[in-house]
Amino acid sequence: MNLVLRKSRPSDFPFLRNILYEAVFWRASPDRPSLEEGLAYPEVEKALAGWGERDGDIAVVATVDSTPAGACWFRYWADDNHVIGYVEENTPVLVIGVLRAYRHQGLGRRMIKWLVDHASRHSIQQISLSVSKDNHAIDLYRQQGFLEYADRGDAYTMVRRIPKWQSALTSSPEATADRGATT
Repeated sequence: MNLVLRKSRPSDFPFLRNILYEAVFWRASPDRPSLEEGLAYPEVEKALAGWGERDGDIAVVATVDSTPAGACWFRYWADDNHVIGYVEENTPVLVIGVLRAYRHQGLGRRMIKWLVDHASRHSIQQISLSVSKDNHAIDLYRQQGFLEYADRGDAYTMVRRIPKWQSALTSSPEATADRGATT
């Protein structure tokens, strides 16, 4: 497996939309909406609205053998305009998804580490996310240092504090992922 982590490009936007759909509608269900129907839900639609136009919008794309397999991003929100997982204006909300065929291969862990490293280098103090309590990815988030911040009934808002420039990638192959290195 030839895995490459790279910063997203404008041409990745359609793939980010697909990953958003996978992240929101991760359960296999006969009631799962189509891609376009799911992305039209107001709370889902705004997650990528104006992507790349706001300060702080950043995404990493994981490719396996040159095929996009997953993406992870965060962006800042405001008290009067936010998505599920929002904590406060200085805490970007993380979204992550991996295509089904590539799950359980470490892509999510590596993409989170890439974004944590980015956050650390940019003096971001913490990042948040939302996860359903029955989503197995909750174990990944706990392993990556996310802690339950708020219990919302069927989901948690989780927060990971970021130490200032304590790179999670310094000695790993991902440290050069921005330059197209492979592992």
